[in-house]
Amino acid sequence: MAVKGGRLEFLVPHLLRSQLLRPGFVRLGLRLGLAQQMPDWAKLQFTNHGVDAADLDRVLRRITSLESWVDEWESLGRAHEQGGRDALALGRPADAEERFLSASAAYGFAQYVLFIDIDRKRALHESCVRAYGEAARLFSPPAEPFEVPFRRHTLVGYLRRPRRPGPSPVTVLFNGTNSVKEELHGWAEALVERGIAVIVFDGPGMGRTFHRMSMVAEPRPVGTAILDRIAARPDLDPDRVALFGMSLGGYLAIRMAIHDRRVRAVAAVSPPYSADIYWNVTLASLRRELAALYQIDEQEMGSAVPRITLSGSLPRLRAPLLVAGGGRDLITPGSEAWRIFEDARCERELIYYPRAAHECFNVLGDLRPRVVAWIERALGIEPARSNGAGARDDGWVAGEAVDPDFADALAGEEHPRQWRPAAALSRAAHWGWSPGENGIPEVVVKRASALDPPDQGLTPVAPDAPDILPV
Repeated sequence: MAVKGGRLEFLVPHLLRSQLLRPGFVRLGLRLGLAQQMPDWAKLQFTNHGVDAADLDRVLRRITSLESWVDEWESLGRAHEQGGRDALALGRPADAEERFLSASAAYGFAQYVLFIDIDRKRALHESCVRAYGEAARLFSPPAEPFEVPFRRHTLVGYLRRPRRPGPSPVTVLFNGTNSVKEELHGWAEALVERGIAVIVFDGPGMGRTFHRMSMVAEPRPVGTAILDRIAARPDLDPDRVALFGMSLGGYLAIRMAIHDRRVRAVAAVSPPYSADIYWNVTLASLRRELAALYQIDEQEMGSAVPRITLSGSLPRLRAPLLVAGGGRDLITPGSEAWRIFEDARCERELIYYPRAAHECFNVLGDLRPRVVAWIERALGIEPARSNGAGARDDGWVAGEAVDPDFADALAGEEHPRQWRPAAALSRAAHWGWSPGENGIPEVVVKRASALDPPDQGLTPVAPDAPDILPV
């Protein structure tokens, strides 16, 4: 199979520094074994999305070309999918769930580098969806299809509702360009464990949600249709709905929240302020990728890009906003998160990691609990804790003022979930991307109240600025 083009920065992210990276260089590098030399921090983009570390090492050892990248990941997906079927036949549903999730992740990473051979890309995407669908019915609680009629289409996502009495608060999740909703499984798990229902939709360019570029430029009708469908469900609480998005999906979430006041809160990780940042700043390959995904040429794509912006509309956002970004993000520069924070007038919070990559994948162990706890507070969810007589323990109440997890620790209670903190990160100065001293990420947290005037002359903090302290 000939691979004509793809996400080269994904194959050797530890070498990418500018648009000087070229296909010929990547092909030569893969033949020399650069995939095998991927440092631990770069491997987190795989292991944080369901790939077993041993599987990852085996696949990377076999990759010597763009072609073998696709073939090896697809082969791994097929092996895990068959393993899931075998586990079901043997009456081992827990093992089957794990194998199907691993298969879905492998198929997803196989398609990720393809954007010229659209037919094979979509076939791999369907395999990813099929394997995840097999796992979905085994989840606790299970994931069920969530369909939203929209004009001549039906938007199809997944709904997971925690087992709790009464209507559940909801968070709607959107992935970014060229990603798939199945990659958001870890985020969905974390929210469901907090008692929040999750609805996951495909973001721009993949799947069955955003079919045309015009829908990305003007996502408000899609958001209205989703919120109307939530309101029609008696088991969901339409007064406690949050939106969450990754990358360009974060832009969509913010635009929808600006338009519809029913949104209680909105959070975005690595969102662009304007899509022209992709067109004018980041890799030229992204332009070809976007155009190919929407089956249009680059010129037509370029004419739509100026309309994909928060300019002029962001100050109208009234829902609380959380935005996160990374200083080593080579797709959506971290300055975009600062720009969104500065331009908004609502209650807002910025989480900025000077050494984080795109979607903060290398600091996810720190970011995810922060975001989930923020959504929980924004939706007005109060975890049920008591001293046995119906009244809350004073120590827990004091601790909750800091964070519910901290309060639980004071009370000696443990959550069954695991946040999967990054382990054994590469410390080699050669790569220069390790999160911080002793594995603790450097992070800047900034908050502003609603209607406060914007800071004057505020500029993004440089990644290695001396006044950045661990928080």
